[in-house]
Amino acid sequence: MVERISKITERWFLSEEALFSVFCTHRVAENSGMECHVRVGKGVIEVNPDLCADITDKELEERLRIEVIRILLKHPYDRQPDGCCITARALGSNCVIGDSYRLQKIEIDKPSDFKLPSNGHYEFYARCIQKILQKLGGQGQKEDDSEENSQPQGECNDGGFGKEYTDMAKNWQQDELMAAQVNEVIRDVKSWGSLPGGLVEEIVASTKARVDYRKILAGFRASILSQKRKLTRMRPNRRSGFYAMGSRYDFTTSMIIGVDCSGSISKADLQNFYSTINRFFQYGIQQIDVVQFDTELGEVQTLVKASENIKVTGRGGTWFQPFIDFVAQHSEYDGALIYTDGYAPQPTIPATMHTPLCWVLRSEQELKEHEQWMKQSGRVCVIENIS
Repeated sequence: MVERISKITERWFLSEEALFSVFCTHRVAENSGMECHVRVGKGVIEVNPDLCADITDKELEERLRIEVIRILLKHPYDRQPDGCCITARALGSNCVIGDSYRLQKIEIDKPSDFKLPSNGHYEFYARCIQKILQKLGGQGQKEDDSEENSQPQGECNDGGFGKEYTDMAKNWQQDELMAAQVNEVIRDVKSWGSLPGGLVEEIVASTKARVDYRKILAGFRASILSQKRKLTRMRPNRRSGFYAMGSRYDFTTSMIIGVDCSGSISKADLQNFYSTINRFFQYGIQQIDVVQFDTELGEVQTLVKASENIKVTGRGGTWFQPFIDFVAQHSEYDGALIYTDGYAPQPTIPATMHTPLCWVLRSEQELKEHEQWMKQSGRVCVIENIS
């Protein structure tokens, strides 16, 4: 098997600079225990010698090409969609490759197989397919949505697609070091060989800095947590030992979220955002005040957990100033979030407002349009919807 792969990569050395360069960032290992022919992850390209013994060299090369293209796109290392099981991520990755790269010897999943549009990105396909698997009753165990373990590799039912898919993506996990190494290879590539232009553009675009809302929200949450000191006999005093009571700190906070409910924000957008609020409930925040607004401020509601049934009010234009003024007048809040598309006049931040602010947008395009003025008053991040 090693000899067959060596002959393939020797040809790549002469004509496929991009494929050969990124192939060299991984080591090759045989694994007869997996259900798929080839898979990548954790810096290894694994090949099943039993399954590959029955296929031609041309087919083996195509299967290697697919996995190396996955590395170039960094699907196994840098782009693990939240709430998606292993099967959904594997199928989502296949859809991106099947949509933009023509294969001759093997069939690969395409967006049309799931009645999805072309030219979508990896996260879009993975999340859409996750919903399809849920309807089929095969969503399995979703990813743990915690911030300390934001990219775990939990088990997942295959939804009827076969264990091949769960094995294929089993070793995918967030790996910033490997992603950076692949990015460095991509920047040095001079010739892209047989890779089509559209796919090359997507690979190059993936090297640009991406705003990770998980890190933004985690940092924002950490910055607004307040401490309450309590005396306890269970912990010794640092100066006098158990002769005096020690201290214990409970983390609590008070938070308000402004939700833009103008006509340009869909219900699917709101559901996507409300589900993200779970992150705050998991770490120290007991309740959150939420107020919907368009040109006027709605009624403040208190959430103790993220809600899926959302009653939307307003649906007019957008004006941030009433919400900003409300936060400035209520100094008891430790932090404020605003979920919006950003299409409204820039608000004036009162000098009396000391509450940390975080703007949450729906897309990278909106980020490009509004980031400059938003970051003057707080953090900015993106939570993309799948609709």
